[in-house]
Amino acid sequence: MRKVKIITDSTADLPASILEECGIDMVPLHIILGEKNFLDDKSLSSEDLFRYADEYNTLPKTAAVNEYQFEEVFGKWLDQDYDVFFIGISSKLSATIQGAMAALERFDKERISIVDSLSMSTGLGLQVLEVSDMAGQGADLREITKSALALRGKVQASFVVDTLKYLYMGGRCSKLTSIVGSRLQIKPMLEVIDGEIVPGAKFRGSQYISKYFDQVMGKADKIDPKRIFITHCQARSAGDVKKRLEEEYGFLNVMITEASPTISTHCGPGTLGILFLYK
Repeated sequence: MRKVKIITDSTADLPASILEECGIDMVPLHIILGEKNFLDDKSLSSEDLFRYADEYNTLPKTAAVNEYQFEEVFGKWLDQDYDVFFIGISSKLSATIQGAMAALERFDKERISIVDSLSMSTGLGLQVLEVSDMAGQGADLREITKSALALRGKVQASFVVDTLKYLYMGGRCSKLTSIVGSRLQIKPMLEVIDGEIVPGAKFRGSQYISKYFDQVMGKADKIDPKRIFITHCQARSAGDVKKRLEEEYGFLNVMITEASPTISTHCGPGTLGILFLYK
């Protein structure tokens, strides 16, 4: 039986150290600043992107992984006698899955499986690590695919946003909402539900992350304690959130990761998410 190579995209927000340790391959999306095209591989910092947004009053553009990138990476692992499993950002948020499906047409479909995570950021990353565990234990492509499809409904992926500025620039809220919300110090919660980003609770004031924490942990007894991610963009309280999860709830494997440029530019500095799987 052939081994299975797990592949994901850069929006999974998994550190390079974890990808290397688990043998996971990653294909980067693209970030476009004016006429320049960069890979979403952390060669650009979030500060670079916010500086661009502020100077030009527009968000950097992002582009999906294209079929030619997928053709190269799929071919590389097939040639090394692996079967290939790719799981990527929700198809309702990016055309990356479509790029993978287009590349699939050039290969033996019995040896490649493609799954839409219906999530993003470490909501995707959690799924990647679960299937990576299976691959490491010798599961075959069919078993991994079946498990991945069942896993999607267990993901809790949400963030709380400090400023409405970047949501407005990205077209996710109106100018009036942005102005009024900023004056009232409204901090919206964004949830990923069925592959789409939808508005959730709204918090006010400087304690917005603490209020978000209490909201998300309302069903703490149903959380799978295996892994919990705190994924953020320039949120100074990430360490405090980790400490609360460990001391108040006894979670042992809480990891802090930085949101990729693709994710962070749409949410802005001060954004923080607590992401996990339900049992």
